[in-house]
Amino acid sequence: MYVLGLTTLGDAAATIIRDGQLIAAVEEERFSRIKHHSGFPYRAVQYCLDEAGITLADVEHVALYWKPWVLRHKALQAFKAAAISREMFKARVDRGVTQVSESYLGMFAYPRRLRKHFGPSRFRFHYLEHHLCHAASAFFVSPFERAAILTMDGTGEDTTTLFSLGVGTKITPLKRIKLPHSLGQFYSAVTNFLGFDMFAGDEWKVMGLAAYGEPEYYEFFAKNVLSVNGHHDFRVNIRVLDHHLAKKYQFSEEIVRELGPPRHPGEKITQRHQNIAASAQQVLEDTVLHLVEGLHRMTGEENLCLAGGVAFNSVMNGRIMLESPFKSFFIQPAAGDAGCSLGAAYLVYHQKLGRPRSFVMEHAYYGPAFSSQECAKALRAAGLKFETLSDEELLPRVARMLADGAIIGWFQGRMEFGPRALGNRSFLADPRRSDMRETLNKKVKLREWFRPLAPSMLEEVAKDVFGRPHFDPFMVTVLSVAEEYKDHIPAVVHIDGTARPQTVSRRTNPRYWQLIKEFSKITGVPVLLNTSFNIQEPIVCRPEDAINTFRNAAFDALVLENNLVIRDRDA
Repeated sequence: MYVLGLTTLGDAAATIIRDGQLIAAVEEERFSRIKHHSGFPYRAVQYCLDEAGITLADVEHVALYWKPWVLRHKALQAFKAAAISREMFKARVDRGVTQVSESYLGMFAYPRRLRKHFGPSRFRFHYLEHHLCHAASAFFVSPFERAAILTMDGTGEDTTTLFSLGVGTKITPLKRIKLPHSLGQFYSAVTNFLGFDMFAGDEWKVMGLAAYGEPEYYEFFAKNVLSVNGHHDFRVNIRVLDHHLAKKYQFSEEIVRELGPPRHPGEKITQRHQNIAASAQQVLEDTVLHLVEGLHRMTGEENLCLAGGVAFNSVMNGRIMLESPFKSFFIQPAAGDAGCSLGAAYLVYHQKLGRPRSFVMEHAYYGPAFSSQECAKALRAAGLKFETLSDEELLPRVARMLADGAIIGWFQGRMEFGPRALGNRSFLADPRRSDMRETLNKKVKLREWFRPLAPSMLEEVAKDVFGRPHFDPFMVTVLSVAEEYKDHIPAVVHIDGTARPQTVSRRTNPRYWQLIKEFSKITGVPVLLNTSFNIQEPIVCRPEDAINTFRNAAFDALVLENNLVIRDRDA
């Protein structure tokens, strides 16, 4: 049985499963080259069908991560906003009209659109609740038979936070928090207050910047903007900070009076901005820990699954792992809306159809792959000189180049699902070089100086690096690096002494594991600096994407499977 899952608003994506096994999952942006692609994921669907070796006629169920008729609560919130200000009401109405006319109503035509584009099929189409799809995306691919589940994002149809219990093939909602109270919208509003762009996914920047500041404004945020109560609940005061007005970089007099004027895009970042970021980050962390404690009291479970865009806050995740009452954790690599395509497929297969579970997501490599011959063909078409080497020659050579200071674009195997490059579409460099982060951020990635870079390490050494056992193949947690290890890998240790690791398994990615091993033989350090293979664009997907990035950026060498291109600095 084939089930196709779809995400179609922001971060459009498709997933296909066969008899409960994940066959393919991919974001539309990787094909369109438009970040956070919004719209029907035609190319992602085609890839999923091709990877499965089928046509749409073979698909029995198609699942969408949204119920487009659930509009009452949002409409009610818009009318309530009118009592606060005309601008707040208008911002909601403008957004709502656009969503309903261009997005929600169009969802009713998806079955017809699929058949028109991909051919006739007798599939059954399912409209599913957004947050249940988030919950399913984590629990049904986790190793847990039972788990508490917490999903947090900007908003679904009306829910922003869902407490659930997963047991076997069933997820039971326990508690909902609805608009306008949203952790994701709070953090996005702060993102724009700091002069970044929530539509570009710049929330990462706030999290990175926070480490440079002090929580000077914590009390203001906790008392006047994002507050908790004794019922393990939270409230967002939109009179002080409103997500919809923040989209237009409009802010209340009260927040400007307390925090100072909002930063304009491109304006120099000051200590005040760093302190605002630190304050918002801490109040988010403390609020979520409050929710997690409440979920544990509700369920009594030892295992916790997290999903939704807020679950990408890896600093928060690190605190949950260290400070919450839960003992085991699972956060899948596409925790945001793209992952809802995964969740939608599994929600149908397990909960609606009652099929047993047999799959655990141990890696994120479910996108397109290209043979070494296909890569060589692309290099010849581009007119680039290259060598084709066996792994026995290539891996030690690349490791030596890295140890000598080279920055390498590394392209192998199936592309990662989710926003993290995990050793198949990565820039790699030497983590021992204290200047490497600045070099990569400024000269290659073309991004802000304060953005941290992450380590990929052999999973066998994680305890040495962090002073405690740790397993994270998806790079979704931040932990403090052991004092004795910080000086060994300064390029991947953030200003606050933390790092966001990927633990690399010999079983799930043997070639990348071996490259790190070769680097360790030369340097004594079983860690590589790893950041996503992209420059102000989606992560590269095809060999042609990698070649274009190589031509337009200042890094030293390109590896496409077994083909090595070394930049001619004299050319």
